[in-house]
Amino acid sequence: MKICQGAQDVEPPIFQLLQTKKIAGTSTERYRMLISDGANSNSYGMLATQLNGLVHEEKLKEYCIFKVNKYQCNNMQGKKVIIILDLEVLQEGSEVGEKIGSPIAIAADGTVSAQPVDQNRAPNTSNNGDNKRVARTEAVGSPATKRPSMLDRPVIAQGMPSNLAGQPTFPIASLTPYQNKWTIKARVTKKSDIRRWSNSRGEGHLFSMDLLDESGEIRATAFKNECDKFEPMVQEDKVYFISNCKLKPANKQYSSLNNDYELTFSEMSEMVPCNDEDTASIPRVTFNFVQLSQLSAEHKDSIVDVIGICRSATDVANLTSSKTGREMIKRDITIADQSLVELRLTLWGGTATSFNPSGNPVVAVKGCKVSDYAGVSVGALNSSVIQINPDIPKCHELKGWYEQDGCKATFKAMSEAGNGGGDMLSGSGANIKTIGEVKSSQIGLTTVKGEYYSSVATAVMYQKEKALYQACSQPGPEGKGCNRKVQDQGNGTYRCEKCNMDMDSFNWRIILSFSIADATDNQWVQCFHDQAEAILKISAQELGTMQQSDPEGYNRVFQEATFKKFNFRLRAKADTYNDETRVKHAVISAENVIFESYNKMMIKELIDNGIELPMGVSESKYT
Repeated sequence: MKICQGAQDVEPPIFQLLQTKKIAGTSTERYRMLISDGANSNSYGMLATQLNGLVHEEKLKEYCIFKVNKYQCNNMQGKKVIIILDLEVLQEGSEVGEKIGSPIAIAADGTVSAQPVDQNRAPNTSNNGDNKRVARTEAVGSPATKRPSMLDRPVIAQGMPSNLAGQPTFPIASLTPYQNKWTIKARVTKKSDIRRWSNSRGEGHLFSMDLLDESGEIRATAFKNECDKFEPMVQEDKVYFISNCKLKPANKQYSSLNNDYELTFSEMSEMVPCNDEDTASIPRVTFNFVQLSQLSAEHKDSIVDVIGICRSATDVANLTSSKTGREMIKRDITIADQSLVELRLTLWGGTATSFNPSGNPVVAVKGCKVSDYAGVSVGALNSSVIQINPDIPKCHELKGWYEQDGCKATFKAMSEAGNGGGDMLSGSGANIKTIGEVKSSQIGLTTVKGEYYSSVATAVMYQKEKALYQACSQPGPEGKGCNRKVQDQGNGTYRCEKCNMDMDSFNWRIILSFSIADATDNQWVQCFHDQAEAILKISAQELGTMQQSDPEGYNRVFQEATFKKFNFRLRAKADTYNDETRVKHAVISAENVIFESYNKMMIKELIDNGIELPMGVSESKYT
């Protein structure tokens, strides 16, 4: 009765379980409980989902006695519901064997309307008895005497400090849409970049974060005004008090967390840092690391946790997605571990931009995806948790090993070195081929996704007349450019059909078609904006200006790029048009050839095939 009336001075209560019933029609398994303290009973008890195992193991059975260590009393649609969050079984039901006492049922609103009846005497029908019953009802059930719920917080006036730190906190695993007031204390394990969108319904932006406590994890998302309010204060690995968010079913398309629900911040939401020293009980991210040597092409698309020393890193690169047309930011880093294996890890977005490779930091990634592209590599996902030099034993062990012995070790490369080293030919699985081999083996003709290969070849001819197009200059999703082709309307304006608007300016973009050749054959290939700028050594804007005002300079750019040799990474993919199938070859990257590495690769190939080396070439120099 005290709990139903909102008393805050209740000692850990001891109840008897009279019945449990599984709640039908819910996606999450939940149990309703009829509980009694001997004097009163409540049929609106509810077991938190993290305690369902006690029912499965038959520890919570009829007539058992249990102590409640943590609970919450909510007013749900006029019903007083006691949610049991933590309990300890004191005596099994088989030992008790019967209901204790003659408990009076508490009504849905937390009041009683009858007294227990003494079975040894007739009911008291005098007016005096009626008065006593009325007095009892008023004493415990009258709204005038209702004590405030332990979860009822006073409304915080604007500008006044929040008192979340003084509120009782509840486990993440206990949160359900049936609760209307709660406070959680959780650690931010991952914080996303701000993502922006623009569509027919308008524009907006959001950020999300993954929260963790000792009971479980949950995703929380803040849109527009709430994004502007909370995003600057959120830091990964920090602990916060959070309250008054909306709880809704999780969209598994965007979250892989083990929770059926997710949180959405609203204008009433509160979030304050936990500044006390009692954060040790809030766990950090737990990893299940896989040694790099244990990864292979057979693990393609597997989700794994990895940790390694960063041995090198490429510069940040801007790419355009072939599927969405959006620009993306990426950076490839090479990581290694005690198994003397190194491979490429791809970082994206803000993580790629902020990553600092100096000092050989340790990089730990929870939930990255294994790829067989260019050998074996791993890539971070939107859901991945990335920590730099985490304060965990494995990190300290790896750092100490590398500083003492690992920095002098020789590592086996499982993936290509990336953009800018020019040394990707030395990686295993690079699928290095001459152009003649590419044509004779018909690479890419029979696969839907395309096949990748590497080739050292010379650019011999460019289609310079169609190298440029005028692109939309409006910002697209996530703040990147739209970049779709615009139509010159002849009146000084340019129309983008995707954005459905006219504008008075545009951006130049490059789509470059050119022929590459080696000693065996030649092949026409297509190259997109970023790679084309690197090959021509000029920006698209400068090239566009030259095309309109300096034709000789425009031609000279292509002349200077002709007969230059590159280390190409290409994708061959079949394309059918008018019932005719052709294989198109697209440039993924074009690097300057490091001839020392290239020569070493060719000499090794001769040795492996038992071919005599040219005079003056030392085998020991290249093996």
